[in-house]
Order: sequence, then C-alpha cells, then structure tokens
Amino acid sequence: MIITCPECETKYRYDERLFDGEAVKQVKCTSCGVSFETANPVLKDADSGTSGDDDIGEKFELADDSGATWNPAFSEVPESTPSPVTDSTLPGGGPGEEPPMPADPRYSLAVIAGGQAGSVFQIQKTRTFLGRGSAMDIQLRDSEVSRRHALLEICEPDVSLTDLQATNGTWFNGAQIQSTKLGHQDEFTLGSTTLMLIVTPVRDTP
Repeated sequence: MIITCPECETKYRYDERLFDGEAVKQVKCTSCGVSFETANPVLKDADSGTSGDDDIGEKFELADDSGATWNPAFSEVPESTPSPVTDSTLPGGGPGEEPPMPADPRYSLAVIAGGQAGSVFQIQKTRTFLGRGSAMDIQLRDSEVSRRHALLEICEPDVSLTDLQATNGTWFNGAQIQSTKLGHQDEFTLGSTTLMLIVTPVRDTP
C-alpha cells in the first residue's frame, strides 16, 4: 500500500504485513521527521462491511509479490519510494534516539534578516530541520521557505548544513549550495530569511 506523510506529502510504500493484525501503526516520515498513524486497510474495510474495491477500482500487485495491493492512482510513485520508520524497524523496537547534544559549546541560530529578524533559536538536537512546516524543529514564517527546507547537523567538531531540495534553494557566501560546513558567525539564507550560526563556549577558557 502507499501512505502519504500529512506534513510534507512524501509518499511511501508500506508493507501491509507490518500491521500484524493491529488496527493502526505509528510511523515516522524519514523526510521531515513527523510521526503519524496509518490505518490497517484490511480491518478498515471489514469494519465498513466493504472490500474497498468499489472505492479504489482495480488493484495491482506489487513487484515483490508480497500480496499487498495498491491504488493505481499512485502509479507515478517510483519503485525506489522509501519506507517510513516504524516502531518495529527501530533498534529495540522503540523510538529512535539521536546522539545527545554536547554540553559545551552551545549552538543557536540568530535571524539577522527577514520577517523574524531579532529572533534567536536554541539548537537542542544534533539533527535540526528548518522550514515553513509546523513539524520542523525551527519553523520559519517565510513564504519563500519550503515546508521542509534544510537540515542542520552537529557532529563535533563539525556543523553541516544540507539543502533538502528546497524550491528556492539554500544559499551560503552568495552561492547556492547542496551541503556545506558552517563555523561560528557564518551566515546562510533560506528564502528571504538570513540566519547566523552562533557557537558559545560554556566553560571558561584559561
């Protein structure tokens, strides 16, 4: 079956066998990080007293012969469509864990141009998503910013910025970039919003 993230609208192939008789499964979008529930179509059809065929028309088998079927309306979805993260696919069967943020130094993003100029966002995760969408770690109120625009990653001593195929791109030092390293007080632009990375040592230096 095909499921769609309600936040960024990324489509995923989902093996119906993963429901294992349960009515719903909690999944996590690997693109924007939002978690959402998907309903077991077999139980849903049973509850309604229909097979579901009248609603979706003719079904087609997946190439992997898993027995799962999917709506031909999604025929444009490529075979490489990714799978979302589910509880059963994560280590230990529970929520995924990111590496903890370093205690020293501290990281933040200051908005120096755009509608939110003067705002400062504390970075509290080693992987921070930036964009206009409500599920983003840092939400930018900028119509020129994509719902899921860029990813900031901290892996000491490096900080990297990656464009997530945003419509208006991600800009650094006057050039559009796919990925780049950032340092203290480096500036980058998403849409009409310019941000500066601030790295603040916590411990006093001798």
